[in-house]
Amino acid sequence: MNIWINYAIMLKWGENMKLAIDAMSGDLGSRIVVDACLKFVEKHPNVKLLVTGKQEELTQLNNYSNVEIIDARDVVAMTDSVLGVRRKKESSLVKALMLSSDNKADGVVSCGSTGAYYTAAMLFGHRLENVEKSCLMAQLPTVNGKGTCLLDVGANASNTASQLESFAIMGSVYASAINHIEHPTVALLNIGTEDHKGDEVHTEAYRLLSANKNIHFIGNIEGRDLLLGEVDVIVTDGFSGNIALKSMEGTAIILMKLMKESLMSDFKGKIGALLAKKNLYSLKDRFDYKSVGGALMMGFDKAIVKAHGGSDAVAFLSAMELTYTMVKENVVEKMKEGMKNENS
Repeated sequence: MNIWINYAIMLKWGENMKLAIDAMSGDLGSRIVVDACLKFVEKHPNVKLLVTGKQEELTQLNNYSNVEIIDARDVVAMTDSVLGVRRKKESSLVKALMLSSDNKADGVVSCGSTGAYYTAAMLFGHRLENVEKSCLMAQLPTVNGKGTCLLDVGANASNTASQLESFAIMGSVYASAINHIEHPTVALLNIGTEDHKGDEVHTEAYRLLSANKNIHFIGNIEGRDLLLGEVDVIVTDGFSGNIALKSMEGTAIILMKLMKESLMSDFKGKIGALLAKKNLYSLKDRFDYKSVGGALMMGFDKAIVKAHGGSDAVAFLSAMELTYTMVKENVVEKMKEGMKNENS
C-alpha cells in the first residue's frame, strides 16, 4: 500500500508542483534569478514557478506558460527588524513566503539575508507540529566526497537539549531522503569526544540522543573532524554552528589564496600550476558553495531554501533544484511523520 501511495505522490508532484521564487533579495539582483528560472523551466516543464519581483525586470519570463510573475515592489533589507519585515508585505520575499503559507506553493527559494528570511518564515510560515524550534541546515563538502549535514548553522543563538534532539531527527530524515543513506549516523558537536564533555545542555543532549531509538547516534564530534565525512548528520546550537560554518568558509578562501600566491611566486611554481590546473580546479569545485544548493530552513510545513546572498545563476539554479528534490521526495511529510513518532 505504501508503495502505491508514494507512487501517487510522485505523480502528483510531477504534474502539480509549484515553487515560489523571490527574484529581488539577492546581492546581484533579479538578473541571475531570471537566468536560473529560464534553465529550470526547460528542464522541468511540468513545474510551475511563481516568481515575485518587479515585473519590468522579469519580462524574459513572460513567454513561458509555466511561469507566473507576481509583482512585488518592495525589498526586505538585511538591516530590517522584525517589525520592518512584518510591515513589508509587498516585498518579494514576504510575498513568496505568503504563497507557501496560503498553500499556493510547495516550496520557496530566496537569496535574501538569513536573518530577514528566517524572521519572515517565522512570521508568515507554519512550523511542523511537535517542532519547538526550527533551524538552518547546511550541507558541508567533505574529504571523502560524501558530504555532511550540519544543523543549526545560525537560526538560533541558543538551544535546549530537546531542541537539539529534534534537529537530529529532522537531519536524519533529510540525509535518508535526499542523500539516500539508509541509517544516517548522527553526532553532537562538542569540545571533546567523551560523553561528559560540555555544559549542561550538551551533556543532557548527549543523554537524549543516546536514548533515542529512531536515530543512529554515535557520540560527540570535535570541530577538527567536521569535514572528514565520517558522520552523516552533525547537530549543534545555532551560535556554535554559525561560527563553525563561517570559520570553514574563511579557511577555505585563505588556503586557496595562499596556494595561488605560492604557485605564482616563481617560474617553477607557475609551471607546476599549469600542469596541475585541471586538478586544482577540480579541488576548488568540490568545495564550491554554488554546487551545494543552499541552506534549508528545517521544521516548516513547506520546503524553504536559502540560497547564498551572493549567488550567481548557477548557485541559484542549484537551490531551485534542491527545493524541487525536497518536494518531489516528500521530505517535509517524512519529517512530520518522524516528529510524530518521536512524540507518540
